[in-house]
Amino acid sequence: MVDIIGISSGRKNKVVESVVRQVLEGTGKSFELVSLAGKLIRPCEGCNGCAHTNRCVLKDDFEPILKKVQEAQGLVFGAPVYWEHMNSKALAFWERLCFSGRHNSLFPMAGKPAAVVGVDGNGDGKYVFKDMKTYFEDAKINLVGEIAAQGEYPCFSCGYGNYCPVGGLIEYFPLGTEITAERIPSIVNQHPEKCGLEPEKRDITQAARDLGLVLSKVIDIYASKKNPSVE
Repeated sequence: MVDIIGISSGRKNKVVESVVRQVLEGTGKSFELVSLAGKLIRPCEGCNGCAHTNRCVLKDDFEPILKKVQEAQGLVFGAPVYWEHMNSKALAFWERLCFSGRHNSLFPMAGKPAAVVGVDGNGDGKYVFKDMKTYFEDAKINLVGEIAAQGEYPCFSCGYGNYCPVGGLIEYFPLGTEITAERIPSIVNQHPEKCGLEPEKRDITQAARDLGLVLSKVIDIYASKKNPSVE
């Protein structure tokens, strides 16, 4: 069993996953990074099948991941913004986690320290933070900190992005601009549309690791309270 579980509900090997990984590495603890990409996470049906056992009865990839989260001492969860909410896979995951855990006031993750990664086109992550605040409060999870990042629109790799008039590229560059590596946002290339940006704002690797260090310290406090014999 690892100390911390990281979950990315974004695309494989993109900004959400990259930032979550850096937060995990910054903790200095053992971790596992789980990507929800390609996994089946059905939405909550409100069927009450979990009422007596606090276990969801839907058959998909949710329960094995939930088990890892419940066993770990801490959590890092990252999601991208789609239409002013975190993406639907993230919403489905937390709908089921919160609903199945609250029956009979069980709240199996009460007090568990967690950090949130929010990624969107403008780099403020506020819609992810808003959604996660609601779920964390419901599950009684201890929100330790948040980090926002600018992500890469799928428009950058769809094949039409440089001339599509409703694509994400036009939020950064004039229509028709060639899509090159230096114009694509990444964890080390934030806001490529801005000239003269400070290095620490361009490359947020250290900021993510710093959040991981804070999370690590809170996990140690959490663990000592659960097991007073731990020095």
